[in-house]
Amino acid sequence: MRLNQGCAVSDFFPTRVDKTLSWLEHSRDTWKDKCRQAKLLLKRQTFVAKRLKEGRNTWRLSSIQLKQELSQSKATISTLREHIKNLKSQVEIFRNQTLELKKKSSRTV
Repeated sequence: MRLNQGCAVSDFFPTRVDKTLSWLEHSRDTWKDKCRQAKLLLKRQTFVAKRLKEGRNTWRLSSIQLKQELSQSKATISTLREHIKNLKSQVEIFRNQTLELKKKSSRTV
């Protein structure tokens, strides 16, 4: 370090050290604030991600359940359609039998 006009070296240190210390303290404080903000942001994002994951899992479960109900409903509908088809064929058979009986009874009379 260069001395100007007979000043002692110790005259330069206090202001330099004070400036350096104040700069370091300021830097530390801003870093702490940035770190706190980043932690809060991370905490929020983690919470949001957790809620989204839970929501997605809930949706998946309800989707699976609805698919099962849909397949059961389709099976029931298919069974009922088959039953209706059988009943219609029985109705047609009974109609034909009724018509034949009416024809026979009208012939005998």
